[in-house]
Amino acid sequence: MSRERETSNLFAPFQKRIRVAAFLISAAILILLLRLWALQILEGERMLLLSLNNRLRLRPVEAPRGLILDRNGELMVENLASFDLYAMPEDMPDIEGTTRRLAEILRSSPDELRQRISQRQGSQFEPVLLRKGVDEQTVAAIEEQKIDLPGVNLRVRPVRAYPNGGSAASLLGYVTEVSHAQLKSKEFRDFRSGETMGQAGIERRYDAFIRGVDGGEQVEVDALGKVSRLIQQVEPRSGFNLHLTLDNRLQRIAEESFQGRNGALIAIHPSTGEILAMVSQPSYDPNQFSQRMTPEQWRLLASNPHHPMQNKGLQGQYAPGSIFKLITALAALEKGVITPETTFSCDGSFGLGSHIFHDWKNGGHGTLNLRQAIANSCNIYFYNAALKAGIEEITRVARELGLGVPSGFGLGDEAKGVIPSPQIHTKKAGGWYPGNTVMAGIGQGMVTVTPMQAVMMVSAIANGGTLYRPWVVRKVETMDRELIEEYGPELVRKVNIDPDNMAIVREGMQAVVSEGTGSRAKIPGLRVAGKTGTAQVVGNSGSQKGNQRDHAWFVAFAPADNPQIAIVLVVEHGGFGGQVAAPIAKSLLEAWFKLPKESGSVQVAEPEPTEGD
Repeated sequence: MSRERETSNLFAPFQKRIRVAAFLISAAILILLLRLWALQILEGERMLLLSLNNRLRLRPVEAPRGLILDRNGELMVENLASFDLYAMPEDMPDIEGTTRRLAEILRSSPDELRQRISQRQGSQFEPVLLRKGVDEQTVAAIEEQKIDLPGVNLRVRPVRAYPNGGSAASLLGYVTEVSHAQLKSKEFRDFRSGETMGQAGIERRYDAFIRGVDGGEQVEVDALGKVSRLIQQVEPRSGFNLHLTLDNRLQRIAEESFQGRNGALIAIHPSTGEILAMVSQPSYDPNQFSQRMTPEQWRLLASNPHHPMQNKGLQGQYAPGSIFKLITALAALEKGVITPETTFSCDGSFGLGSHIFHDWKNGGHGTLNLRQAIANSCNIYFYNAALKAGIEEITRVARELGLGVPSGFGLGDEAKGVIPSPQIHTKKAGGWYPGNTVMAGIGQGMVTVTPMQAVMMVSAIANGGTLYRPWVVRKVETMDRELIEEYGPELVRKVNIDPDNMAIVREGMQAVVSEGTGSRAKIPGLRVAGKTGTAQVVGNSGSQKGNQRDHAWFVAFAPADNPQIAIVLVVEHGGFGGQVAAPIAKSLLEAWFKLPKESGSVQVAEPEPTEGD
């Protein structure tokens, strides 16, 4: 008995230790079980998602934008395939080594690539865009070294392509990535970083139609980040196609006719408002924007003193010069202060108080009636007509015909131009004087118009008094040619001008081409009505050299008795309108009516000081 007690006493300390150890082991097992329960039950979905994200990747697939075609179905804007380079940092075991090898292929800095990767935005499972528009040689080099570039992959996406380069660029616009500033705006809350959209012109105005619906792919990747299988795919849906009123053939001829000169041209159907051609020179190549434009490329575009990014047809404001004499003639006829038979004598100068106003022709034109005055663009006649009509009536007629207000074309900002208002001018500049009216009567002084306003004015005169809003998109269709939207002429108003008075002015415009200052637009077998204009540049002091030379205008429509096309063009610092601008209009009319081209019809000679307006 005593021996059992001794044995019990001997193992007592060990039993205590065993119980403590058993308790600790039981507690540890319980903690592990509780943790396992928490992971499996409470956090099971989250852990499953993390597991899937380690081997599954979501890859957005950009939808191709809709095509843009001219009135005859000729392709103007399309999409081409481009390769973009991406990196997935989570699949790059050695980021430093991979970026170093990749930099050698791209001929760039490893630090630049590492900086792009470290500055990623969005989810950690989204790839980082390293470079857009990788060329074929680089694509081949990357594919050859794919095994040494884990986490690096190439993707194909559609990019916007403009087959004719800068042709109609100011009208069509361009496509580029949504900027960081735009992403902060509520207007762009549905866009993600790196997504593209139309940024100007038709591409911007009709972006909701043209842009498609992006698709996506869910793929499984291995430890090196290579795609092992496709889990799920949602096909992208292409955007809708736009069919324009523009005639691509006429557009190219108009641009070629400028022969490197700067300015703007608009051709329109006067009885519908359809834009047939729209030129703004110099232009730019919208293909530059489809890939990442370099800062240097943008600097050269933005700093160009000739403003290639400006749509001069809508935003260029020019003194109209003698094309405004059509307004002055109508105002005087409307007020009843002249008739077609009213004559004024022109000896080359006109005195008003202590001021002498000159005609463009030394020695003057002699005695002329209204038709002859329009044909020869006699300044003296229209000084008299302007004073008799008064600035109020001139302003009324100008505004009736669409001057002084935006046309409502709808493609970006549009200049208003300036039509003088004596009331406003009196408040701002201390008074309105007869001399102001004289200068306004020949389209100088404070008067400015845009080419779009001028073509609306001429169209209304041509068609007998109906003002149409200009438009350029005829219809919107799916790729399967299902009609989505269709557009047509939009009436602005019937102008409050006597049709008989407009007929008188139209007769004078025919005389401009048949026997007057616009004879270089004469075409055998086609009755053309027109009006030349030579608008002085502010501060040129009579100089006709370089950027001090006058702007050359010409407006026209044909056939004179049943107009199918109206044209307005201005050649910046071109000189005399009859000599420089009229031949350009002639080349367009020959092309539109498919008439034999006369030898030298678009040869534009340097202006001579002996020929005016």
